[in-house]
Amino acid sequence: MARNVLSWDVALRNGFKPHLYTYAFDAIPLGECEAMLDFKIWAKKIMAVGCYFTHAATEQKFQLTVYCSGTGLYRIKDCPIDFTECPVGRLYKVKVIADQKKKIVFKGAELV
Repeated sequence: MARNVLSWDVALRNGFKPHLYTYAFDAIPLGECEAMLDFKIWAKKIMAVGCYFTHAATEQKFQLTVYCSGTGLYRIKDCPIDFTECPVGRLYKVKVIADQKKKIVFKGAELV
């Protein structure tokens, strides 16, 4: 598979609207849910991929971040999905938790 993560400028030129996707703590669905992965954008200041999802049941748009591991892969711990190559426009079951400091943690994902 080839990498399919967009730069910020390319995403905007292609009509994507990342500003519609929240990363606010109170707006991210916690627990497990099904969500469409709409597009992905490289982070600017850190080695990470911003994943832009739409909740299947509520159509709430939200963003989750996958950080580069020490091995150079963009994966969630114990998850086989490489977020630089995984398909967009597909439904995923995502798992999100809040840690003790009320920080959103992307814990898991799998294609539905």
